[in-house]
Amino acid sequence: MYKMNDELDDLDKKLLNILQQGKKLTYEQLGERLGLAASTVHSRVQSLKVRGVIKRVGPLVDPLKAGLDTIAIIGLSVDPLKMDAVAHKLSFFDQIPLIASSTGDHDMIVQILAKDEKELWRFINKNIKPLDGIRSLMDVASFIDIYKNTHQVKF
Repeated sequence: MYKMNDELDDLDKKLLNILQQGKKLTYEQLGERLGLAASTVHSRVQSLKVRGVIKRVGPLVDPLKAGLDTIAIIGLSVDPLKMDAVAHKLSFFDQIPLIASSTGDHDMIVQILAKDEKELWRFINKNIKPLDGIRSLMDVASFIDIYKNTHQVKF
């Protein structure tokens, strides 16, 4: 987990802004843009990965264009003593890219990707509702259109 004493400096922020542009650049090319040696850039990138600032490297796939026509967010009521266990169990499903505890009416929010509504309901009934710690499924909202979907953080 990221700690407050691991705050990003200006160079980290510049590096992250460049990396988030999605261009494949070598450490040498990154170094040229930042005025640093390639080895320094490599060390900084590795540090950002170890600290959990960089979560993944690779393309961001559009699920709709990949044949997953149903994207849903579900709100769950979860036993507070079993939140971590439920999140851990849910994390093993490839159909679930997002699991988060939340404030408000839901204890946990889960995003599910499915090829259609029928597959979504089958998945929920077979894999989520029976989990120990799930009190109830409170809401299910399927996306109609996605207007913006990015994981970029601008500095």
